[in-house]
Amino acid sequence: MPEGTGVLVIRVWGDGDQPPSLRARITRTLDVTRRDDVASVAASAEEIETIVHAWLVEFERSLQTGA
Repeated sequence: MPEGTGVLVIRVWGDGDQPPSLRARITRTLDVTRRDDVASVAASAEEIETIVHAWLVEFERSLQTGA
């Protein structure tokens, strides 16, 4: 399997009054040697999980295909 380094950064915070709602900004790249960062926003734990899971699947695929 080829080597590769990807990065995913999740910044989370509470937004609003009572109860505060979860917010997140997720920045990710499949290859740190390229400047192809993608940023997303999420408003729930489920949305964050979906974005992270999709990125992990894509990263694993990129390792297998060498893309």
